[in-house]
Amino acid sequence: MKLKNVFVLAVIMGVLFACDNPQKKKEAQKTNEQTMKKTEQTTTTVTRFEELKGYFVNNDVVFDKDYKFVVVSNNEDFDKYFGIAKTMGNEISELNFEKFNVAGILSKPSNRANKIEVTTYTSKKGKTSVGFIDKVGDEQNFTSGALLLFKIPKSIISVDFVSGSATVNVEVE
Repeated sequence: MKLKNVFVLAVIMGVLFACDNPQKKKEAQKTNEQTMKKTEQTTTTVTRFEELKGYFVNNDVVFDKDYKFVVVSNNEDFDKYFGIAKTMGNEISELNFEKFNVAGILSKPSNRANKIEVTTYTSKKGKTSVGFIDKVGDEQNFTSGALLLFKIPKSIISVDFVSGSATVNVEVE
């Protein structure tokens, strides 16, 4: 009886494997690849936001408006805007302009404490969009401005800085 069951099982398995059609597999794989390509073309790619810490805005940076938006691709340009703010308790984020560029949102110094926070960060077709808010705090006895620096991939050629209904575009040089 057991031998008969094993024989029947072997025949069924043989029939199932014989019915496997490689052409149908290729067609299904091709359809799946086409669907994935269409999905990639129509969706927004979300990249990882990586903030840089331990830097300050140089005192000689001139503000025409409440904010200055910068994108730098080399150390020389970076040094025109920023300095290292090293203290005993903080870490300085590494800069590597061979792997990424640096974008920044700088607020005009005032006697009110403020902090810039990113609300959205997306990339699509070589363009990054950064939504942000500036949280204004209490009055203080000195003037200072907020700074938000972050890495962007070398593949990005344009950055939109968005706050409310205002958008400022900066091309990567």
